[in-house]
Amino acid sequence: MFSLVCVLHGAFGLELSGSVAVNQTSDTAANAKINAMNKARRQILSNVLSQYATKDSLNDLLQRTSGEDLVNLIVSTNVSNEQISANGYSANITMNIDNDAARRWLNENGVRNWVPSVDSDEKFTTFIVVSNGIADWAELKRIARSENIEIETQSISGNQIVAKLPLNFRTKFTAAVRASGWKYTDNGGVLQVWK
Repeated sequence: MFSLVCVLHGAFGLELSGSVAVNQTSDTAANAKINAMNKARRQILSNVLSQYATKDSLNDLLQRTSGEDLVNLIVSTNVSNEQISANGYSANITMNIDNDAARRWLNENGVRNWVPSVDSDEKFTTFIVVSNGIADWAELKRIARSENIEIETQSISGNQIVAKLPLNFRTKFTAAVRASGWKYTDNGGVLQVWK
């Protein structure tokens, strides 16, 4: 038996991490703990990295990758509320993901992603449609400013704007615009935003 409850942490900053509550049984407590840690690692990687990669390709890759190889994507693990019985194990597990190792792993396996580098000043391109002209553009800039995200305008043509934003803030930006009633889609790694 295995149950998971996942909570994401740091998805908007540079440090990628997530938490799960596990409850696993097996023939021994030691095997239950090993199984719980392996399943927790896969679940955390899936939940956190799916914000930065094509979800179906990511989950397919997770299924094909050995547990030993996935350990290399984790920087640290914190276990709390641990309970062990004769054949059971339960705990709250938090894992911090190595951004650069995760990005390399995804790239090497052909999974399109935008996992941020911890010390990167990389930017991503965004196509923005402002139906209401300057009013929409001002609102979008206000949304970005409220999240401390700098929008670098590349070009404006009619109601279409091409801009660049810091790659490290892609998820934070999309969450902020969605919360403000805007829509977005990813088109081959290029973000398209409209209201």
